[in-house]
Amino acid sequence: MSVIIRKVHTALHRQYQKAGGIPVGEAIEQAEGNLVGLTEECLARIDESIELIARMTVDPHRKPPTKDLRQAHALINDMLALCAVIDMPALVDALYAAARLVASLIETDYWLDGALTPAVNLLRLTRRGAVSPEDLEQLILGIDQCGERISRHARVDQAG
Repeated sequence: MSVIIRKVHTALHRQYQKAGGIPVGEAIEQAEGNLVGLTEECLARIDESIELIARMTVDPHRKPPTKDLRQAHALINDMLALCAVIDMPALVDALYAAARLVASLIETDYWLDGALTPAVNLLRLTRRGAVSPEDLEQLILGIDQCGERISRHARVDQAG
């Protein structure tokens, strides 16, 4: 008894060969190489965005105008998009906390002196990788408590 082995080339296989024929593993390797090349640019843009937000909050006794808070929120969203290229989950968590705080501030005229300063400092520290996961959790909890206090005050303002 003999066995005949035939290789059947499907239309998909022919298209794959026609389109350049890069094996999946090689394509993934090239894509990862491209991401590594983008990392420095992304980190530089994140640093610039953090410093732009810091300049908006330079006077801790003055609430930034709503226009500046909206810009800060947009910068945070941009930084979150840039984090898709880099592997910094702590920074992502800090960015989400900062976004929640800024969103709370946009909704009210209430201002706690220096309300954004801890969030900006946390962004700087997590960008440098200088915060342990346990400390990060506690710092984010503090920022969220500040945001909740601001939101609670906004609800009282709206009700009263």
